[in-house]
Amino acid sequence: MNVQPQQSAAATGSEGRSVRGAGSEQPRWARLLRRVLIFLIALLYAVSIPWYRGDAPPERLFGLPDWVTVAILCYAGAAVLNSAAWLLTEIPEVNDDEAGTP
Repeated sequence: MNVQPQQSAAATGSEGRSVRGAGSEQPRWARLLRRVLIFLIALLYAVSIPWYRGDAPPERLFGLPDWVTVAILCYAGAAVLNSAAWLLTEIPEVNDDEAGTP
């Protein structure tokens, strides 16, 4: 009979959290803000597509055609918003005992 001694919550680092219920511990405002950030990222990707260009020759911004500058700024903004969204994402810690490794 294999019986392992129970470790305290402080020793395991779990502090009473389970892997399954970790998503429900996040505050409601954080979940809402994360969804808004993801929506804004999708919007920036849509704006970065030069579908709005007409037949007129492109203007120059920072030495590049305007649509290239807009696309680069949108990608940079999407990267910043993605970083903020990941900061709001709670990733549960998995201990060796919970991962099933011997």
